[in-house]
Amino acid sequence: MIKKSNLFNEENLNIFTPDGIEFIHFILANIGYYQVLNDKSHLTAQARADGLKVVEILCDMELIEVFHWGQETPNISKTNFEKTELIAFLRKVWKIGTETHEFDGLPMFIYKKWYLDALEEKGLTHTTHWKTFVKEQIGDLEQWIEEVRP
Repeated sequence: MIKKSNLFNEENLNIFTPDGIEFIHFILANIGYYQVLNDKSHLTAQARADGLKVVEILCDMELIEVFHWGQETPNISKTNFEKTELIAFLRKVWKIGTETHEFDGLPMFIYKKWYLDALEEKGLTHTTHWKTFVKEQIGDLEQWIEEVRP
C-alpha cells in the first residue's frame, strides 16, 4: 500500500516529474504498475487503491489540480474541489478492471503552477534527467516541497 513516506522513495520519484501525473495510468506506471509487457496489475483493486492514495497525498500536499474532468463532469467546481469530493468522484468513475485506454476518459491532473515554477527556478528543463536533478539540485524532495510551497 502506498503511503506518503514511501511515495518519495527513489523508485516512485517519477510521479513528481512535471508530466508524471496527467493520466491515471501515468500515476500507476510511476508507482510500479505496467512494469512488463502485457502486465495486467493495473486492473486490480490494489492498483486502484494505490492510485487513489497517490491522488489523495498529492491533494493533501496542495500539489495537483484537475485540468480535465473526463467524460463525466461532476458537480464540483473545477478550481475549488474538496479532496473528499474528488476521491469520491474518482471511486465512482474508476472501476476495478479499467483498461489503459479507458483512463483517457477519466479526470486528468496537472501540477500547480507554484510547483512547476519552483522546479524551473532550480534549473529543471525538459531535457534534464529527473532523478539526477532531484539528487543534485534538491536533495530531500519532500522537505523541499514543504519549504517552497506557498
